[in-house]
Parts: sequence; C-alpha cells; structure tokens
Amino acid sequence: MYKMKTFKQYLKERAPAWTESLSTMLFDLPRAGYKDVKIPLSPAIFKRIWPDSIRSKVFHLTDFSGIEKLKKMQGKKKSISAFYNIAVDRIDYGIQTEGGYVVEMDADVLVAAPDDIGSQPDKTGRRWLTWNTILNMGGNKIKKMEKDLKELLMDLIMKYADDPGKSGMPDINKAWGKLGKEYKSDGKGKSLIIKDYIDGMEKIMKKYSTPLQSIFKDYTKKRTLDPDEDSGEVEDWDELVVNNFKIIKIHVGPTYAEDFEDDDDIEGFPFETYDDEGDIADYITRTVQRIKI
Repeated sequence: MYKMKTFKQYLKERAPAWTESLSTMLFDLPRAGYKDVKIPLSPAIFKRIWPDSIRSKVFHLTDFSGIEKLKKMQGKKKSISAFYNIAVDRIDYGIQTEGGYVVEMDADVLVAAPDDIGSQPDKTGRRWLTWNTILNMGGNKIKKMEKDLKELLMDLIMKYADDPGKSGMPDINKAWGKLGKEYKSDGKGKSLIIKDYIDGMEKIMKKYSTPLQSIFKDYTKKRTLDPDEDSGEVEDWDELVVNNFKIIKIHVGPTYAEDFEDDDDIEGFPFETYDDEGDIADYITRTVQRIKI
C-alpha cells in the first residue's frame, strides 16, 4: 500500500548516493594517476566472461524513499551495493543514504569483498571499481594486468588525440586527462572513445578471468569479517555489488517502527519491525550463516 512519508522521514532524506557522468568518471585520474583507472562492473560483461552467476541472499540498507526505487529495479541489470555483515549502529545511521530500513533480497552477486571497496555508480546505474582497489584485493596474482591497462590508455590516446606528439606522452596520466578535455564538447567522438575503452576493458578482463573471478567471488564462500591484525578492529560492513535482485522482506529499525503499526505491508512487501537494531543485526548474522553457495 502507498504510505505518506512522516515528518521524520522528510527530515532524514537526502540526495542519492554519489554519481558522475561516465565521461567525467573515466577521464578523471585525480590521486593515484593510472591506478585510479576505472574497471567496469558491467553485468553484461560479467555474463559473457563468467556465464554462471552466483545467486545469494543479501541485505541492502536504505531509507524510506529508497524502498520504492528498489521496487522498480527488481529483476533489472542495474546494480546496487549490498552486504552480508554490518555494524549495529550503521543500521540507523546509514551508509550512502540515511538508514533505518534493511531490505532482505535474493540477488546475483557480481563482486564480494570483506570491506567497503567504494564501488561507484555512473548515471546509468553501471558500477565501477578503480584499478587500485582491485590491485589491493588481488595483490601479486593480478599485478600483471597493470601493463595491459596502461597499453589500453596509450592505444586510445594515439588513436584519438588530435596531435599525439603534443598530448603529454609519455606521461599517461597527463595525456589521458588532456584527451578528455579535447573531446569535452564532442559528444560523438567521446562516445567512440568510451566504446573502445569498455571493449578494451572487456578483453583485458577476459584475459585475466581466472584471477579476477577469484578476487570478485571468493568472499561469497567466507562471508565473515576478520579483525585487523594490528588494531583488532573490524570493518563496519562488507560490500557486495549485486543485480537482478528480488525483494523478500523489509526489516524496519526502532526509529521508524511505530510509523507502520497499522500497516500490512510496505510498498507491497512483507515487513517486520524491531525495538532494537541489535535484533536486526542478529537476524542478518543467522541468515548469512545459513547461506549455501
């Protein structure tokens, strides 16, 4: 059933999670240079490289307005962030949006990691990871891929730069940024570069499909967070990138529980209210422990 937002919910709503246009995202190498090169977490690319999907029960933290958006995204290719584990205080406080609502769902898992990997959505809904993040996840078993990424950028610079000799080469970072500025107002040319970029990335990902599959999927078997060896601290949440999801149930934290005392559903989905966020966290832990993949 449709339910009007309460005053509390209006106060806590804020802008959607950070997004950028694809062209801005791809040509911007702000801190680590080419190590900030973006790798596409495209469901279509993943399906071609790894045809067998991992289907798993997962959880997603959102605010009230996010539930309606999730409802419209069910069964679609667009991906979202989800988790297996989360700190109790995050349930109300939130991550990229205000929290209060934990959505339980079945989903295809594209990537799973034991910490926040900072996957970034572009404006079409496709998510991306920086090469530096993947390198940190995979270490030596994926390091050779760096050479291929540099060669891809160099090939695109040489193909599309008006004057490759004045593009800033051999400084790839400088030349790549300059190429983006050169095509800033050339929509058609920019789209050709982006197409070649994504096609090139798919070829590289296919070449390194075995180590990438291990990096992207192995955590779905473990699903537990280990304390840091030095500090003993545990991450507040792990991160999964999922799509093609189906909502099972909505778990409402104590901040908003009373708003639904007289309701039978939330946006057509079954729900349960809680007096303590800790009870939601306990439910998540028990559910995740029972998952079989």
